[in-house]
Amino acid sequence: MNGRTGDPSALRRLNLQSVLRVLHSGGVHTISELAQQAQLSRPTTKQAVDDLVASGWVAATENHRDETVIGRPAQAFEFRPGAGYVLGADIGAAKAMVLISDLDGTVVARSRIDVSPELDPDQRLEALGGAIDEALAALGAPIEAVTDAVIATPGTIDREGQVVWGRAIPGWLGSNPARWVAERYPFRTEGASDMPMAALAEHWRGAATLATGVVYVHVGRRLGAAALIGGRPHYGHHGAAIQIGLWRATPWREQYTDLLQLDGDQSQSGAPAVFEAAARGDEDARSRVDALADELVAGLLPMVIAMDPELLVIGGGVSAAGEGIAAPVRERIRAETPFAPEVVCSSLGDEAVALGSLRTALDRAEERLFAELAPVTRG
Repeated sequence: MNGRTGDPSALRRLNLQSVLRVLHSGGVHTISELAQQAQLSRPTTKQAVDDLVASGWVAATENHRDETVIGRPAQAFEFRPGAGYVLGADIGAAKAMVLISDLDGTVVARSRIDVSPELDPDQRLEALGGAIDEALAALGAPIEAVTDAVIATPGTIDREGQVVWGRAIPGWLGSNPARWVAERYPFRTEGASDMPMAALAEHWRGAATLATGVVYVHVGRRLGAAALIGGRPHYGHHGAAIQIGLWRATPWREQYTDLLQLDGDQSQSGAPAVFEAAARGDEDARSRVDALADELVAGLLPMVIAMDPELLVIGGGVSAAGEGIAAPVRERIRAETPFAPEVVCSSLGDEAVALGSLRTALDRAEERLFAELAPVTRG
């Protein structure tokens, strides 16, 4: 059925990959269905399935019956999501958050430790380790079952995972949380900038699942942005693409809370009250929301005009305001360009960065699985 020729071991690996790709895409399949979709002969498919079952990547299941066939149903098989796990982490100014998922992306363990922005780097890294340990304990599987980890943090991150630019965390410049994790845990670990991870999470499970060109703006304890092109984060040559803080003429401030204070409350918790008051028609609150929208759009317009994205996603704490912030931002962008993107708010809350890290770790694990897949050695 297939015309593949060449080295038998290489051919066998290709057959394993073909069958596993069908199963990995989801669903329960009989040998006949797998042979048809993988374009292999039935005996070749059966051998590949036997090897995958022996390796632990695939399991036999009874969750399959053809109602048109009388008698015993054909044996069927499915991918085993629990054959491995990946970890995504977000270590920021105010928290260390860790998510662990199976190979289907289902989150099976999570941990969060709140931290102070004033912590020194060593204390912050210890908090990250504490969150990882808590998540691993909740997972209840051997630590070796976790194959890949991505550790995201604010700032520009170089190829080695070091923070080479950033002002969100005092004293954090030069830190390398991914290397710190790699030296203490057996995972294959890499670092990432937090804003691209949040944008990727929106494409995976948030507001941008149907969009491939996206500008993501984080409005919380700090302001930040990221872009997706073709559904993937755009980093640029130095990993600093659309790092708004690198633009010395940026109209954005380090925090937005001073624009959203009500009755002297300058904490982030005061923002919901301002939006609620603005919705009721309070003039002072409305003027503060307008000032925030003016400042956001002044920074966003160069990105929007240069990228021409389908979607602009507002994340961070202010996203809880929904249309209270999306509407004035949308109105101002439409007034400046005839090709304005749709503007929506994120629904992922403070898990966005960790979710994006998790998705990236999944991508790495899947790439490695198919690249390294080898047949079981039989005695």
